[in-house]
Amino acid sequence: MADAVVDALLGIAAFFRILGALFLTFLIPGLLLVNLLFPRKGELDREYDVVYRLTLGIVLSIAVTVLWGFFLNSLGVNEATNLGYVQTPYIAAGLIGLSVLFFVVGWWRGAYPWMGRLHPSLARMPKPAPDSLLTEEERDHRIRKKLEDLASERERLRRTIKDLERRMQLQSADARSHYEARRDEARADLKRVESELKKLEADRATELYG
Repeated sequence: MADAVVDALLGIAAFFRILGALFLTFLIPGLLLVNLLFPRKGELDREYDVVYRLTLGIVLSIAVTVLWGFFLNSLGVNEATNLGYVQTPYIAAGLIGLSVLFFVVGWWRGAYPWMGRLHPSLARMPKPAPDSLLTEEERDHRIRKKLEDLASERERLRRTIKDLERRMQLQSADARSHYEARRDEARADLKRVESELKKLEADRATELYG
């Protein structure tokens, strides 16, 4: 019975390992590269943008994998092992590293606006298309959304600071230092959020009133 369970677990692990390898080889790097190159939603096609991204992502994933394989092959032979570098660990490590790089650059270009839900500081929007008819409206909506997110974060931090100060009064000296450190961190975050709010409000006022 125990052997059967172990075999089943090994089989499940092998299945997910193969599935992960397929995604890493044929989808993830290319899809992230597509998002990096075309960060705006609907940029490839207004109606079938997702289909275009998936198709182009598969093609680019294969290209990235092949090029990475060529690069590893050009490194020659590892003198320590007398083996080439075109092996699963090196291939996987390279594809994961490239995927992370594509994701970070794509985020910087605004391909993942949903990151702002995790934290306001992660919010980045893609530059509007030059011929977009909704450029001004979209920009206004994004600014207002960021203002709302920063205001919500400010209120949350204020409540957190009040709660920590209340806890400090109820704790012993040893425990009080812990809450004091957390309060100081929250104050630093609050100062940063308020600074971002003031800058955004000032930029908005300059844009509206000159």
